[in-house]
Amino acid sequence: MTNEQVTLDSWVLDKLRERLRRASIIATRTGRPVVLYRHTIEETDGAAEEEVATVNEQYVVVQVITHGGFIPPNFQQQYVFTFEQFPKWILKRSNELLAACLESLDQEIAD
Repeated sequence: MTNEQVTLDSWVLDKLRERLRRASIIATRTGRPVVLYRHTIEETDGAAEEEVATVNEQYVVVQVITHGGFIPPNFQQQYVFTFEQFPKWILKRSNELLAACLESLDQEIAD
């Protein structure tokens, strides 16, 4: 990995951490979590498996949920991250999801 890439990644991670902290203030004030992204994993016959990431007062929570059709809503997995842990995890996971987080936070914070 080049030095420029490390520097860019560090900058992006710092910006994401800052925005997560600001979103946590909004979540505290409104009493509801801020949605970072919704990602459909699989969809068949009106049922879906979806990954949803939210920011609450202290953590980022990523949940895999099944719902729809004849399937009652069910949590398949749940991950809880600190504001320090989540940016590193999402950067390794997917550039697309990282971009979705930043876009969602920009919209939420700007409102």
